[in-house]
Amino acid sequence: MTKTEMPSRIVILTGERGVGKSTVCHKTVGLAQARQYTCGGVLTLSHSNGGRDVLDVRSGDVRRLTLEPDAGNGVIQGRFRFDPAVLAWGNDVLSRAAPCHLLVVDELGPLEMERGRGWVKAFDVLEDTDFTLALVVVRPELLVRVQLKLPTSATTVFTVTGRNRDGLPDALLKVLESAAG
Repeated sequence: MTKTEMPSRIVILTGERGVGKSTVCHKTVGLAQARQYTCGGVLTLSHSNGGRDVLDVRSGDVRRLTLEPDAGNGVIQGRFRFDPAVLAWGNDVLSRAAPCHLLVVDELGPLEMERGRGWVKAFDVLEDTDFTLALVVVRPELLVRVQLKLPTSATTVFTVTGRNRDGLPDALLKVLESAAG
């Protein structure tokens, strides 16, 4: 699989907090892996207590992304305190994610767009287009800013809602299959 063999498409998944954007990504990865597509990138996993983990989509390795509120170190963004070592690890995962059929970046948010931290390596990987389909999770309020930083030729936006989220993984798999030929 080389760069010249792959026509790259980027799908931005946007929608309100808690609507299921990460779940759509997770289910799409499962469907793609079941069909033997190579998958890479980072996926955020939420805990019922509000904590977050990050999953290396390719290896299955999981690291605790958020620290306890009283932890002495960390990168503070909103209500979260992120582990800087895990942010570095996630960027390393992203830098090695391609080539792949399905690339996942969950998510590009205020940390990346306002502070130049977080999954900043994602922008380089998305620019390189060494993937068939990328799923990029973005909050609605940051959508235009992220779109301006991404290659525009093959970018589509899907708004995840309570009504469409269950059907989106199958639809996204069809996009991947169509793009992969």
